[in-house]
Amino acid sequence: MYIFYFALVMLAPAAMVIVGLMWKISPPPYQAKGLAYSTELTRKDPEAWTAAHRHCVRLWTRTGLVSGGASALLMVLFQESYSAFWMWLIAGQMALFCVSVLMIDLLLKNTFSDDNNENRSD
Repeated sequence: MYIFYFALVMLAPAAMVIVGLMWKISPPPYQAKGLAYSTELTRKDPEAWTAAHRHCVRLWTRTGLVSGGASALLMVLFQESYSAFWMWLIAGQMALFCVSVLMIDLLLKNTFSDDNNENRSD
């Protein structure tokens, strides 16, 4: 059962790294359907779309590697009691993912929002 839980814990970090590397090699085209960072702001502005995916690549690849490494280390060090905390590791990984999405969204709003664009042109 330990191997199953170990694989389950490593699923989210692996997905973050894989998506990060996929988008680094071939970012989704502007307003693509499917796997893309698509918000109202990124759908309006091609520059915001490009910036969002560029920042997602860096942040998700790093977050996936760090959270995957930390999770693997904890699963190995505490192999005897893995059943007590494996779900907490997954919850922590999901919290990191949500925080990364919020950080990218804030960055885009500060850089590409209509208010900032009007202030820059003055």
